[in-house]
Amino acid sequence: MRRIPIEYAREGDILGRTLYNNFGGMLLRGGTKLTNRIIIKLKKYGYYSIYIKDKYTEREVEEIIKPEIMTRIHTLQEELQGIIAASNYGKKIDAKDVNKNIRDINEIVNEIVYETIFNKDTLYNLHNISIYDDYTLTHSINMMLLSIVLANDSGFNMDEIKKLAIGCIFHDIGKTFIPIEIINKPGSFTDEEYELVKSHSEKGYEFLTNYTDLHAVSRNISLSHHEREDGLGYPRGLRGDEIHKFSKVAAICDVFDALTSDRPYRRALPLHDAMEYILASGGNQFSIDLIRTFSNSINIYSKDTLVLLSDGREGIVYEVNHGFNTRPKIKIYGEEGREVTPYVVDLMSLNNIVIEKTLHIFSFDMYSKIND
Repeated sequence: MRRIPIEYAREGDILGRTLYNNFGGMLLRGGTKLTNRIIIKLKKYGYYSIYIKDKYTEREVEEIIKPEIMTRIHTLQEELQGIIAASNYGKKIDAKDVNKNIRDINEIVNEIVYETIFNKDTLYNLHNISIYDDYTLTHSINMMLLSIVLANDSGFNMDEIKKLAIGCIFHDIGKTFIPIEIINKPGSFTDEEYELVKSHSEKGYEFLTNYTDLHAVSRNISLSHHEREDGLGYPRGLRGDEIHKFSKVAAICDVFDALTSDRPYRRALPLHDAMEYILASGGNQFSIDLIRTFSNSINIYSKDTLVLLSDGREGIVYEVNHGFNTRPKIKIYGEEGREVTPYVVDLMSLNNIVIEKTLHIFSFDMYSKIND
């Protein structure tokens, strides 16, 4: 099973993972054979990528978070956003209702923390959670998962990881106070709009402080996840050690997931390109020590990713060499643009060959489609 941009979906492809609408209802069952009509509908619903099964990728990708858990989180977040939205029209916020919602989400988050830490192999296949087309939901969950892994590998204890995780879920809660047409604006912000968007960090922190019992370090993530090592972040222009370590972790994971997520105005970057951005920003935007850990913790070439090698061979990532994420075993399917009998090579033993780029279709398949 592999994830592809919707533009690469073809009639006859088999959907690899069930898709759900933003209300938790099933939109399209996994195993469905795609037709042109279905593909057009998926585009209309706002799906920019999907999982498919094909002859190269028969293995199942384990769900990191089960659909029913995603639906439960989504419902609780919708309830919380509804409370905030009502306050914008003059209704008083009931802290009791808010905290009940927070506690319910926190219970789910604690379960996810344990699952993630004790079943870390699933994260070697982490990309984006794409069973929903709701970016707000999936971004907070993806960011939380990335943060759990980075914090665990950075030596945080379990209590710290739990506090970090719940803080990540609510890191962008302040955007609920910003007009949705500005948040989802496809073009560039005006100076006035940008200042309004930036205010989400303070608005979110104020809400969490005034109406929730969340621990101070968890609330602080909403305030400080846009601070930078060089002091050029916002809202307070903190630098270096002035920034809490939770916010430093959150900042890296927030940007990485944003870069690798599809948006209406920009398609997702490949994981390796997003990692290059993170690495290049070390010392200025992000903590160098955390970046080093992050680059070793997050696998940028997950199983069944199609790749082009520097010697022109094409294949899929067959097995990850843990600790050496950029040097996996590759099952070769093509040489010099021609399909060959598959065989496996280990990049750990081929020092002069690297992965040049990821693919969505092999060149010999592209040629055959043109001539069909």
